[in-house]
Amino acid sequence: MIKRIVLITAFLFSQILLSQKSEFVYYDKDWKVTSKSDASYYRLMPMKELGELILLQDFYINGTLQFEGYAFKKDENAYVGDIVWYDVNGNDDNFRQYRNDTKNLTLLYYYPNGKIRKKVQYKNGVKHGETIIYSTDGTVLMKGLFEKGKPISGSFEKVKNSDNYDYNAKVEEVSMSEGESQNRTEILAVPPPPIPETVGVEPQTVELLAPMDDEGNSSKKTKNRKTVTEKIFWKDSKQIAQEIVYEISSYGFKPIGQKNYDRSGKLIQSLTENHFEKYGSGIANGIEYLYYLHNNFATGVKSISKFINGEKSGKQILYFPKEGISYETNYNKGLKDGEEIEYSENGTLKNKRIYKEGDSFNGNFDERIGDMYVNLNYANGIKEGEAVVKNEDQQIIAKGIYKNGKPYNGTFVVEAGDNLAELISVENFKKNGLQKVFSYRLENLQKTYIVQNEKLDGMTTFYDDGKIVGTLEYKNNEPYNGTLIGEDKTSVFKNGKLIEEIFFEDHYNKDNIKKQKFYENGILVKVKDYSFAISEKPQDSYEGIFKNGKPFSGYFETEYSHEFKQIDYFENGIPKFQYSNDYLKNMENYKHQYYDIKSTYKDGNIFDGAEYLLNDKQFITRYWKKGVLKSFDWDLFAMHYFNRIHFELKNNNIEINDIQGKKSAVVTIDISKNGFNKKLSIDGKVIDDTRKKYLESKYSETVTLYYEENNKIISKKINIQDEAIEPSEGVELFYKVYAVVAEFPTVQEVFNNLADKFTSNKFVEETDENLIVAGVQIDSEGKPKDGVLITPTQNNTYTLQLYINRKLMKSLENVSFNKVKEEARGLGIID
Repeated sequence: MIKRIVLITAFLFSQILLSQKSEFVYYDKDWKVTSKSDASYYRLMPMKELGELILLQDFYINGTLQFEGYAFKKDENAYVGDIVWYDVNGNDDNFRQYRNDTKNLTLLYYYPNGKIRKKVQYKNGVKHGETIIYSTDGTVLMKGLFEKGKPISGSFEKVKNSDNYDYNAKVEEVSMSEGESQNRTEILAVPPPPIPETVGVEPQTVELLAPMDDEGNSSKKTKNRKTVTEKIFWKDSKQIAQEIVYEISSYGFKPIGQKNYDRSGKLIQSLTENHFEKYGSGIANGIEYLYYLHNNFATGVKSISKFINGEKSGKQILYFPKEGISYETNYNKGLKDGEEIEYSENGTLKNKRIYKEGDSFNGNFDERIGDMYVNLNYANGIKEGEAVVKNEDQQIIAKGIYKNGKPYNGTFVVEAGDNLAELISVENFKKNGLQKVFSYRLENLQKTYIVQNEKLDGMTTFYDDGKIVGTLEYKNNEPYNGTLIGEDKTSVFKNGKLIEEIFFEDHYNKDNIKKQKFYENGILVKVKDYSFAISEKPQDSYEGIFKNGKPFSGYFETEYSHEFKQIDYFENGIPKFQYSNDYLKNMENYKHQYYDIKSTYKDGNIFDGAEYLLNDKQFITRYWKKGVLKSFDWDLFAMHYFNRIHFELKNNNIEINDIQGKKSAVVTIDISKNGFNKKLSIDGKVIDDTRKKYLESKYSETVTLYYEENNKIISKKINIQDEAIEPSEGVELFYKVYAVVAEFPTVQEVFNNLADKFTSNKFVEETDENLIVAGVQIDSEGKPKDGVLITPTQNNTYTLQLYINRKLMKSLENVSFNKVKEEARGLGIID
């Protein structure tokens, strides 16, 4: 009974197919409907239908497939599933993988004979479940299992980047209602053929190649490693061309084995794990085979390249799509080096040229600038003779003569930096006449300008998206009248004088003005700023008036820092207030800052509020109250690192908080007639208590610092009172601060002097050549007081001793050079 139903269904389906007459819709090169005589492409109608989807299949006029993929009936530009564009030879040109958020959880793709080529299952928009690749006779070639968009077992067309999905915003705009007219053609559709039975079919397996050691022995077992396989079959064949085994890890897919076969099935290469890059996925030692593909089936070999130690070396062979060698090129350590031979499609010699260490050296070369092809000659690495430039339509754009490597006479296309090129006109080595600057294509003009007698003289015209956005007349190489268009600003000139500058947020956002500057007789007279807002006086923009080129009244952005700016408010040429913010909270809003902290000036200095000082890789904020320094922050910056150290004076205590290290310290100062006392406490524990009698001789302390240099530990003795405080944190920093606290008549002066130590000495970044390993404080008797004392022993080993308050706390002996830094850091941790 079941068999009878299947037969009846098949008969009815065949009748439907026979009743649908094939028709062609023709398109011109711009994909507008046209006649057959003017067509560049055509579409075969009716199209296969799957729910709300149609399967688009477009062809070049010669019958070669140009495009294939699913789209919505109501918008053929809203793609779903696997989308492929093909070149004029029918080979895969571009592949995109779109999400499938429709009710059709299985997508089918077909061979020209109507049989299913590929079946893909989806869930929640991504591939989930089986993906099966069939041969032209319906047998299974590959079967792989996806889970949440990622391959987890079996064999696949693509493994690397297989979880990258494009989302087409047009999908949400597509109406699911029926009966609406189409933009290009009326949709005619036929149902797809029945899905073949695949129950019980097992995926093909590949022998997993065990990685080998340097002596060719198996270095570890592979049976416990989770793997997937990527396969390429020869077109119209069940013979594999290439298979790569990938190990699935938390870092992605790592190739651990590869085999290549010729069309007859002969094994031509077998790679194991040690043939691949250790930290990449490319071949380190072996042959890279690239193929021309049609729907991921190999139609031929595209190139054969040899790699040695991860770099292309030896001869690379490139082939034409329809077989036959197109290029033979010699490489050395990844660079073209030596002879390159070019052949025509009929096999005859077309050209020979010589490269030297990757550069053109001798012969005739084709180079690419933008979308243009430059044919020119080199003699011993120098451009010589005629150079001809053609566009992609083979039209001649420029033709000129080089002499001694320089443009001599004619027109030339040359690179101009920043992804720009320039069409220049040259007479006797000198630019003369109209010159054109463009991006990629000559039609994408950026500007044109006129040169006479080696000077800008005449009209310069600026373009954006094909439209003129500004013109500027030059006289004798100087701007005279008009607008100079720059990357992030424009400048307006009148009668040779600058009258206005307009600054934008960025090159791509010129609708939003950031700042305007106005000039009279070339002197700045006013600034209008849109880039910030002040909490106590919100408005769209803020003006500042200059007098004799200096701020006089209004609001002015500080210029000394690009990243961290404040706003100074002037009245009658005198700064009155400064507006600022906590820059750490405003880093994401750097384009439009919001200032909610107000400080007051007196006699040109911050008298009340926050004062900011920016040095190299450090940012210091000092907080004043009625002219008295109350606290300051020391912010440190390095690669992937930030820390803030907060210092605050409370009565006779200097409190120090290491925000990143989550540690704190207190330096207690006691000044009286009888002497000077300073005490250090870390995390509530008293570490040191130093007393100095008033009439006694000055207390003398030094610090010995230890550095790595020439694979040895060297020492340097310094006077701590004169030394800059180097970058550090936690306990090490607390010791340094405590050491430089000097005697002054008042505690406030002690605190002010400590602040000066930070603000007057620039942050010096430690390097491998000048890296502090440890340090120890030495008392007036030459004995270690606090820190790590390092003493060299035999065979470049060292003894490390930790002292706290003159007491030996820990000791390590026979520490090798490469362990000194690690052990010294460990000793410095206080339990």
